This record gives sequence, C-alpha cells and structure tokens, in this order.
Amino acid sequence: MDESRFKLVYRWLLPAIAVATCVLGYYTYLTAAQFQRLGEQSLAESSLVLVRERVNRLEQTIIAADNQVFGAVDLDTPAEAFGQWRLRAEELSPSVRAALVLDVQRHVVDAEARTSERDEQKFMRVFLRQVVPDLKLESLPYNVLNHLHRSYEGRSYLISYEAVRYHGRRYYLAAHHDTGYLIRTVFPQLFRSETGKEWHNVVDEDNRRIYGPNLASAGDYVVGLRFPTTLYAWRLQVAPKTAPLLNAKGQTSRFNQAALIALSLAVILIAVGFILYATDKERRLSRLKSDFIANVSHELKTPLSVIKMFGEMLLTKRVRDEAKRQEYLEIICSESERLSSLIENVLDFAALERGKRTYELREADLGDVVQRAIETFHYRFEREGAEVRLSRLGEAAHARADEQAITLAVINLLDNAVKYASGSTVEVTVETLADNIEIRVRDHGAGIPPADLERVFERFYRSQTGAHTRGSGIGLALVKHIAQAHHGYARADNAPGGGAVVTLSIPRRDPTQRGDRAWAERARQQTPPAAARAAIDSPDPTDIVAPHG
Repeated sequence: MDESRFKLVYRWLLPAIAVATCVLGYYTYLTAAQFQRLGEQSLAESSLVLVRERVNRLEQTIIAADNQVFGAVDLDTPAEAFGQWRLRAEELSPSVRAALVLDVQRHVVDAEARTSERDEQKFMRVFLRQVVPDLKLESLPYNVLNHLHRSYEGRSYLISYEAVRYHGRRYYLAAHHDTGYLIRTVFPQLFRSETGKEWHNVVDEDNRRIYGPNLASAGDYVVGLRFPTTLYAWRLQVAPKTAPLLNAKGQTSRFNQAALIALSLAVILIAVGFILYATDKERRLSRLKSDFIANVSHELKTPLSVIKMFGEMLLTKRVRDEAKRQEYLEIICSESERLSSLIENVLDFAALERGKRTYELREADLGDVVQRAIETFHYRFEREGAEVRLSRLGEAAHARADEQAITLAVINLLDNAVKYASGSTVEVTVETLADNIEIRVRDHGAGIPPADLERVFERFYRSQTGAHTRGSGIGLALVKHIAQAHHGYARADNAPGGGAVVTLSIPRRDPTQRGDRAWAERARQQTPPAAARAAIDSPDPTDIVAPHG
C-alpha cells in the first residue's frame, strides 16, 4: 500500500468505522431497552387487569351495601324509615355505621346509628355542618346513587346518597360507611393475593399509605388505579413480590448492556487500530527492508569493485613497484575482511529471522576475544586513520560465551564507532564487575540523538543523523540479540565528554565455583600477576593501540 492510499485509509477509514460502530452500539442499546420495556409493559398490563378486578370488587361490595340499606327504607313512616334495616344491619351492610333520611329542607327526618352516643353526636354535627353543604342535593337527579369521599376534621368519610320521590315529596337518603372497618376487614378479604405473588396497598391523594406494605422498592413495576365512584380519593396499587428483584436486575441489566456494548465498541476500535498499526508497521518494515536490500547491495558492490580493480591491476602486472603491490594486496585483504564481515552479518541475521541461529557456549576469556576482534579489524582502522585503545579493568573476564558471536558483536560495535566518528579515537574497555562483564566501545563523534537511544537496536533502523552513512541497519540488532542469547543486555548512551558509548554486558562466570579444576587452573594461569593487574587498573588503561595508517 503506497503512502497516499495508507493516509487515506488512516484518515477516513478509522473515523468511519468508529462512527459506524458507535451508531450500531447506540441502536443495539435502544433495541435492548425496547425489549426490556416491552417485558415491563407486559407485566404492567397483567397487573393492571388484576387491579381493575380488585377495584371493581370493592366498588360492588360498597354499592351492594348501599342497595341493602336504601332498599330497606320505609317512607310510609319517615320517622321510622330504617326500622327494618336496623334489625339486620350487621348482616346486610356491616360497613355502614349510620343511615339518614332528609327532607327537602335538609332536616333530618330519621337517623339510625350503630355507634356509641358520643360518636353519633359527633357524626351528626360533622354531617349537618360540613357534609350536607358538599352534597349539592338540589341538583341531584332521582334514584341515582352517588358517593362523597372526603376528609373532615382529620378523618376520612365515605357518604353514599341519592334522591327519591315518594308520594310527590322529595327525600334524600344517606349512608355513612366506616372507612376504618373497610381497611381492617374488607380490604384484607378483597385484596388478598390468590397466588401469593402480589403485594397490594392503598394510598390517599397525598400518596400516604392507608393499607398494605410500602411498595417504594418495587420501582417501575407498581401499577395503580383509583376507585372510580366510591373511595375515589384513594388509589389501589399492585406490584409483584419479585418487583424489587426485577427492579434491581433491570438496573443491573441496563448497566451490563451498556458496559457490554461499550466493551464491544472498544474491542472493535482497538482491533481496527491494531490492524492499522500493524499495516503501518508492515509498511514501514517493508520500506526498511527495501532500504536494507539497497544498502547491502551497495555495501557488497563497493568492496567487490575495489577487490576486482586491484586484483586486475595485480593480475595484468601493471604494478611494478613492490611497495605498491604490497599496498594493493593489503587493500584487497581489508576489503575481503569487510565483505566477509558483511556477509556474516547478513547470514546471522537471516538465521535469526528464521529462528535457527544457535550459539555454542564455552568457557572463554572475553578480554582475549575482544583483543582478537580488534586485531581482525586493524586494517580498517589503518584505512580510516583511526586509533583504538583497549583497556582491561578488574579480574580476568571469564564467562561462558560463543567466541565467534562475541567477536562478531565487537566487530559490529567497532564498525559503528568508525563509521559515525571517522578519524577519532575509539576506546574499548573490558571490565569485570561483581555479576557481569561489560564490553564498552566509545567513540568521540557527534553522539546519538536522545530520541534514537531506545531505537538504535531495532532491525533496519538508522538514525536520521546518519542517514547518509553507509550501513545495513542490522549490526546493532545482531549485537542486542547476541547479548540476550547470553542472558545479558546491550545499551547505548552518550558519553559525558562527547561521543557515544555502546555497552555489551555478559553475565560473569566464576570458574572457582564450577567444580571444574582444569578450567579453574587455566583461569588462574591466565590471570595476570599483581603488577599486570595494577597496570590494567592504572589511569592509562591502553593495552593495544592500532596506529594511524
């Protein structure tokens, strides 16, 4: 994918997918919420049917009592109108506590009460002073049953009344229902759950509970209906006993749905982002591989051209000066070593990419290994006009290591030091510490930009400051892999006095604790005497100096 197409995908595809997933998540949440509301609505409708049935039963009970009272009235003798009712009042209408007959002037013609004398007097006072004015008797049609449900002096009153015509005279019949009796006796009978799965309660117009349990915990699952004609100031409410659990589960379900949708959206967006990131990384890696192939081709072409040119000159015997012949042979040898080192790097990197590179760890003195690597590189130092100094600090650098791999790593570090700080002194230090052995290669060049310190060991990566410097971009990657294969590490830093220092650290191996007496003996024989160690630790640590060419 070329740069323009990738930018188009990155700029438009990811936002489009993000918007699409958000829209999909939104409508998914709405659909889930609608299904939940449908379930709640179905439950509410079934509860509403139950509420209506209960309300109708109470209405019919009160109206039946009214019919019993008013049906027993004898207006032939208005002063004794409720004589028959009084004999069977407990049986016919147990909720009615008082019955009255009023004439057209609102005078009480007859009154019968099933209460104490004190309560009767109190009722009559409230009835005549407050209730009668609210009945609006003048406009009342004949034989139409009406009810008044209202609170007077802090007490709830239910009054049933109707207008009748008898022998051309207008009378008013009224019955007082004891709401306390309704609450204590009638409500428990009528509102008893037949299945044991519902709660009932009755509340007034101020939502104060009159009867039954508190249904606040039922949430949206409470269904209520007012009594239409009798106790119309009160409302019957029904809720399933599982309502608190359903309410809690509903809230949890909504939260879980939202969390699940959000998580799904996040996963989709992360997956898309990861795909775009992987695509971008693959694109950059492909470009780096292309640069790597171009760089390696150039690196191979240069020494081959030099070898071919000087080889042809020597073969045609056009060089008669022996000193020149010797110089050309040394150049051919130097370029051959350079070519060999590059090929070794490429082969090692290819084996590393395939996961087939193995290392043979043997007992070795890393100081000697580094010294041999410097000697192998001396032609390059001479050609570049650079100088190398080797310092050994501490005890003998014994470790289990692959000598060939360590040599390759040191040569790569030396090659980097010469390339990026041409003509400067390269300082190589082998220091034996308590737990590990450090091989440090320092140059005195421009150093490494801080932003590149963490990336210089990436494969194919080349610092922008060295973009025009030849190289394949795999040298330090091999160094890091070799260090990790030896259970060590590689680190790049900028030196305080200028230049860069790259450290290769290998875990130290103490031969005296291995139990191998032959190896320990060889280690003791190779350890320099005290005077030599003093010279190694002296302020002038130079052991090997490769002079300028």
